[in-house]
Amino acid sequence: MFSGLYTALMLLLFALILRGVSFEFRSKLESRAWARLWDTCHFIGSAVPAVLLGVAFANIFQGLPLDSTGFSQAGLLGLLNPYGLAGGVLFLIMFLIHGALWLSIRGVGEVKNRAEKLAIRLWPVLVILTVAFLAYSAVTTQLFGNYLAYPVLLPIIAMPVIGLVLMRTYMGNGSWWRAWMSSSLYIFGTALFGVVGLFPAIIPSNPNPGNSLTIMNSASSPLTLKIMLGVAVVFVPLVIAYQFWAYKTFATLNVEELDMEY
Repeated sequence: MFSGLYTALMLLLFALILRGVSFEFRSKLESRAWARLWDTCHFIGSAVPAVLLGVAFANIFQGLPLDSTGFSQAGLLGLLNPYGLAGGVLFLIMFLIHGALWLSIRGVGEVKNRAEKLAIRLWPVLVILTVAFLAYSAVTTQLFGNYLAYPVLLPIIAMPVIGLVLMRTYMGNGSWWRAWMSSSLYIFGTALFGVVGLFPAIIPSNPNPGNSLTIMNSASSPLTLKIMLGVAVVFVPLVIAYQFWAYKTFATLNVEELDMEY
């Protein structure tokens, strides 16, 4: 349906598989070159999804060239436009600082020190990129339309700003858990800003808004929605319970212990 987005999704999936495989194969041989190879694969498998997610979301924000049937012929190279790449860079830095804050919590020794310094150094870069992306969005997209029409929604825009300010405040105090939660607020606020700005569109069409896919013309049948509601009610709590179990099980491990396994 969306050839460019489909290709990006396949690349994202391949990168995530490569990342997972790197954990398994890194320790198979006692060789510095072998370990360095899989460290590189791990880096690629972590960085590429962040960039591709940013590129995909940015292109959705500005709209895709949809025809009257909802199909788009835009290829992957078409998605790598200036605004799409700006979204990719923003997402990459956003996830880098989020991960650095997590290592500042869970890491020990040199790993922890390096993560703390990286998070502090990346914060002003994230601020500049955020301001630049918002300004770019105001010129390139219609994301601010709903906020101008309904000023009651403006606090949503303030959410990532508050997250940024609190993030740096808590980093300065050495409160890394609170800094990480502030980063989570920033990420949530950024995503919510885009979703509310697009409403009621899901995939806006550019340059033909009449071809946009909206929550009305893209909805499944009432029977399908009822079935999926039942599936969600059953399986979402199971997934949450599994995630809780996983984090609780590995909560006692630290970075040094994991490194010893390699």
